[in-house]
Amino acid sequence: MNATFPLSYGLPPLPAELAALAAPAAGENPDEIVRQAFRIGHMRLLAPFATASELVEMPNVYPLPRMPENLLGLVNLHGRIVPLFDLAALFETEHQAREKRMVLVIGHGNDAAGIVIDGLPRRMAFLPESQIVPPALSAAAATAVIATYAQGPDAWFEFDYAQLLEQLVS
Repeated sequence: MNATFPLSYGLPPLPAELAALAAPAAGENPDEIVRQAFRIGHMRLLAPFATASELVEMPNVYPLPRMPENLLGLVNLHGRIVPLFDLAALFETEHQAREKRMVLVIGHGNDAAGIVIDGLPRRMAFLPESQIVPPALSAAAATAVIATYAQGPDAWFEFDYAQLLEQLVS
């Protein structure tokens, strides 16, 4: 038997509980847009499961001198040094005091960066017709919006996180 197995590079695979969130549910509508949903303060954010590679408790942060305010510093994740960003000021919100802060790693390998989120992410599904025109956002955030979805009275924003984080360090 000649089976080939892809080798894993970079960060370890998603834990089973996060991988299960990405799996389609029985009877799921194939038109649904499934995303990982999380919050930063009052801002509701979305990311494709392939974009977010890991969720960890807040590690030790090693600040860097003369860096932008949104770049908290560097963190060590499994021997890999990753920049850690706090997007609360960009989104003009403050972290929820009652929520545990976590780090969601966006990207993979050398392109990975961490963002501070409030609480645990969850799986959400949207129908294509729930896509709306995004409400007003800060200029830096508005240029990176990919899509906005309505669920009840709430707007959920999906961003190009690579573009968003690059703007912060430029």
